[in-house]
Amino acid sequence: MTAGRTKLSLLVFIVIVLACGWIGVWVDTKLPDQPEGNSPGMGLWLILPVIAMLVLRLVNRDWKDIGVRFNFRENRKWYGAAIAIYPVIMVIVVGLALLFNSASASEGELHTILSLVGVSLAGSFIKNIFEEFAWRGYLTPKLIELKLNDWLIYLVSGLVWALWHTAYYLVFLPETYFGTTTRWGYVFIGCVLMVAWSIMYVEIYRLTQSVWPCVLMHAVEDGVPTLLVSVAGIITFTPAGELWFSPTTGVFTTILFIGFGLWLRSRRLKRFADR
Repeated sequence: MTAGRTKLSLLVFIVIVLACGWIGVWVDTKLPDQPEGNSPGMGLWLILPVIAMLVLRLVNRDWKDIGVRFNFRENRKWYGAAIAIYPVIMVIVVGLALLFNSASASEGELHTILSLVGVSLAGSFIKNIFEEFAWRGYLTPKLIELKLNDWLIYLVSGLVWALWHTAYYLVFLPETYFGTTTRWGYVFIGCVLMVAWSIMYVEIYRLTQSVWPCVLMHAVEDGVPTLLVSVAGIITFTPAGELWFSPTTGVFTTILFIGFGLWLRSRRLKRFADR
């Protein structure tokens, strides 16, 4: 495709992505008595970005950088890194929080916790196929195709990913998730986090030329730290502990994720410099 056609297609994709949550909200207003957190509008919000990606690729006959191949043999270590990064950082930050009396862990039977994690991972894997083939299967490669610098790619891909969540935070997410943080506070935190996280997601995609390690990484994030802290409440933090050491939103945690992403970038640049 020409650069102009790529820009137009990317603009169409971003407009659809930013609108689809509100389309879902509108659908739910027309369908009364929908289950909270699992409505048809929420399902529409989840699948519209990947549908837009497929339609744009079909119209443009453009499948070269979709990242559907696993490319596993030559990228085993990056698959391992994608699976390990969230649990490893969770162990580090929760350990520090416990050391400083800023967190506590509730007692629970190991097999029960493992069952919860297993079920969550399975569901999260399926859900994140839809997400990651939109963000890393279309948005990221098209930004790369336009030859934007790395920092702009991280910023744009992170912000689009975050702002897609706006309807989720403001409408779809049940009220029980909001304690000390407001719904708009979640939108702001989401923008900061997803720009920071986009570094490692973009770089894992660029190193492997595959979306699948990103799917796995995102599934582990949903299925381990988010489950244990935000959903099941097995690990709880003091306000200061949550600020600094939350395995998903903590300041120190986010710095570690940025560092990991920049390390991945350095490995990619070295790989191509050595060729």
